[in-house]
Amino acid sequence: MRVLYIHQYFATPDSATGTRSYEFARRLVRRGHPVMVLTGPTHLGSIVPPGADRVYRTECEGISLIVANVPYHQTMGYLRRLLSFALFALLATWLALRLPRPDVTYATSTPLTVFLPALALRLLRRVPYVFEVRDVWPAVPAGMGLIRNRAIIALSKWLERRAYLGSSHIVPLSPGMETLVRATIGERRPVTVIPNCADLEPPGPGDTTAVRCRRGWNDRCVLVHTGALGRINGLDAVIRAADVLRDERAALFVLVGEGRERASLEEEVARRGLSNVAFTGTLPKRQMPELLAAADVCLVTMAPFAVLEHNSANKFFDALAAGKPVVLNYSGWQRQVLESAGAGFGCTQGDESEFVARLGELIRSPELRRKMGHNARRLAEARFSRQDGYQKFEAVLRSVVGGGRRPDR
Repeated sequence: MRVLYIHQYFATPDSATGTRSYEFARRLVRRGHPVMVLTGPTHLGSIVPPGADRVYRTECEGISLIVANVPYHQTMGYLRRLLSFALFALLATWLALRLPRPDVTYATSTPLTVFLPALALRLLRRVPYVFEVRDVWPAVPAGMGLIRNRAIIALSKWLERRAYLGSSHIVPLSPGMETLVRATIGERRPVTVIPNCADLEPPGPGDTTAVRCRRGWNDRCVLVHTGALGRINGLDAVIRAADVLRDERAALFVLVGEGRERASLEEEVARRGLSNVAFTGTLPKRQMPELLAAADVCLVTMAPFAVLEHNSANKFFDALAAGKPVVLNYSGWQRQVLESAGAGFGCTQGDESEFVARLGELIRSPELRRKMGHNARRLAEARFSRQDGYQKFEAVLRSVVGGGRRPDR
């Protein structure tokens, strides 16, 4: 199969974000399938040089990278983000129509607009596409109150429906996302849920003493949150929990990453006089196994909006792979998975007293942490291995290339 993979935020392990597309693409290449990735430069600082041309071409582990050099970063305001999405969609469409014809296109959102070059290829060159749903737009931004304009919401819903119905197959990342997709188009397209995955290799170091000493963690119970520090991540709940638990002298809350909310979070930590919260800044993805192996508990938090309970955050699966108990500050499908496996706790969304109580249980009980951590690793191996996810992904592509039902126009 010749595959065109469209992902505006494609990333390698040298970046600090999820590498699902990279992992799937390189496995395709290993199995003899030529892969072109059409992407933006956001997470490719180690690959795309400063001042690169508007279209930059290179190769990464046999993957042909075509970079539409349209700037995007998390600190952009809402209108600038929309402009970036539109410019990338236009340039990516122009490029896609000039590339060697693939057998199938795999377009992964967000943003929703990545389906436009895939749709253009389908209409003009008869290339079917698979549409991957990482976040359901406009349900997520509308549910958070980020979009209130009725005209924009209506346009977004029209684009969402067009993205689904133009595809030959849809891949949401969670059962809740599948429900939202079905609410929009019913049974008119095949849907396969492929959650984010746990990278079981390489494991973190067996002896983490040196790592803990180097970071100044020593004998403390380290509760770590990795990833973006944005509004959607609800990290103010972690700061408030750290305040309530300040008398638990062994506990240290570590926030790994960057984002628009970092400055305000640091100000709040200073205002409360907390010595049990630390910020590390961004770390490359390839350093995460070592850091997580040295931690004791992993936190996955979201702002208190119901639509966010459908998420499939990479940090959740990284924690399972590291064999660490996970504490969520929300419910949904991840809570059901965790608690049925005895691998951590979920909480009623918005119930911060429950969140604090669960954290306290783990801080005070090394044995509970050990038991839940063991169960977390077993859960990763049994249900969420990267190889299992890849096999489902390749099966979807093969079903489409092999003559799946032609989508309606």
